[in-house]
Amino acid sequence: MSQGARLTAARKIAIGAGDFGFNLYWQTAGLYLLFFYTDGLGVPAATAGLIYMAALIWDAALDPVIGVIADRTRTRWGRYRPYFLFGAPLLAVTFVATFVGPAYPTVGAVAFAAGTHILFRTLYAVVSIPYASLFARITRDSAQRGDLAGIRMVFAALGAVGVAALTLPVVQALGTPEDPRRGWAIVGAVYGVLATLIILGVAWAAKGLDVADETPPAPRPVGQVLRSLLSNRALLLVLGAVLVSSFASTMFGKNLLYYFKYVVGKPELGSAALALSALVAVLFVPVWTVVIRFIGKRNTWLVGSIPGLAGLVLWHLADGHGLPMLFGSLALQAFGGASYVVCFWAMLPDTVEYGEWKSGVRTESLVFGLTVLGQKAALGLGAGFLGLLLTHVGYVANQAQTPETLAGIKAMMFWWPFVGGLISLALIFFYPLDRKTHGRMVEEIAARAGSTPVSNS
Repeated sequence: MSQGARLTAARKIAIGAGDFGFNLYWQTAGLYLLFFYTDGLGVPAATAGLIYMAALIWDAALDPVIGVIADRTRTRWGRYRPYFLFGAPLLAVTFVATFVGPAYPTVGAVAFAAGTHILFRTLYAVVSIPYASLFARITRDSAQRGDLAGIRMVFAALGAVGVAALTLPVVQALGTPEDPRRGWAIVGAVYGVLATLIILGVAWAAKGLDVADETPPAPRPVGQVLRSLLSNRALLLVLGAVLVSSFASTMFGKNLLYYFKYVVGKPELGSAALALSALVAVLFVPVWTVVIRFIGKRNTWLVGSIPGLAGLVLWHLADGHGLPMLFGSLALQAFGGASYVVCFWAMLPDTVEYGEWKSGVRTESLVFGLTVLGQKAALGLGAGFLGLLLTHVGYVANQAQTPETLAGIKAMMFWWPFVGGLISLALIFFYPLDRKTHGRMVEEIAARAGSTPVSNS
């Protein structure tokens, strides 16, 4: 591991750019896949939601397994680089397959959708978990981690802007109203090739930074690892906040296209709304990264919650009328939400040291795997629950919705994310780490190991 060496700007950018590639996959699946199932393939909302939920829960269950395997990987290419070199092309193939297939109502269409989605999520876990784990290994400097988190989130937001702004227009241009699948398949292929090249660039930039220990650590008893995780208060609080907010935010994000199509009556504005949210995040991720340096990660999360919750209230008051108010609400939510994302990815590596300091056990890949497991499980449960709720309120794809259905969509988009935001805010309030505390912990860990601690200046 790189203890005190400063990472060059080129390496930081090349490694952080990986999040652009991963977000081509993540954002496309997150923003459009449920909508593609219901309004593209004609799969009923409840069935589509259950497919999405099953695939994400499978992905979530696989994450800690991949984390453990990655922790124990020892190759001539390094610890994590083999997953980028050999997994990235396969991930692209499965992603394209997710956006093709026969139209519903055949049983084969549902089986194909479920099978390809599970394959895609499997390969996504195989490649993305080592990528997330890489950041805890290449440096222990909290300040450099903050910089890397900011760079990652800029690229993630750029990927989100591209996906949000371009996907639907390109799909509509290349497909037909009778069969939009051709457009989706072409978009999937373009995104897959671009993401593969970027992830291979991460493998190039990470060369020499993820060198495996000469002697692999002896496997620790399961009970010892579990005790280490359960005693990691910082990790549990961050994990709890992310679980709640991920589940609750699904009710807003995945409803957005339905909202503009059926509540507002202007489906073409869905892409503009998604693009605006991503663009605001791009602009303010660097701002929040600077704010972290002045007031710390915990306080930045708390401050960022204020505009995020205020934006939800504004959305609720707009009640589907007045586009300036709706788009202003989205901008305000994205401004606050950018702080959550930066803080989450900056806090998570610090919780690894907190766990090591408390218990003497360091398993960064397992921590990242379990965290992403929880996040994906929450997102999957949220999507499945959303599908059931849409069916419950009487949603029928590509038809005029009843007033009761529209009222149900509006209620889902306010109360779930608003309450979830309050709960996550309360959890982060008790987060125990700041820069001084983290620096002291790293010094104590280094003293135990007999090495020189890294500066957090």
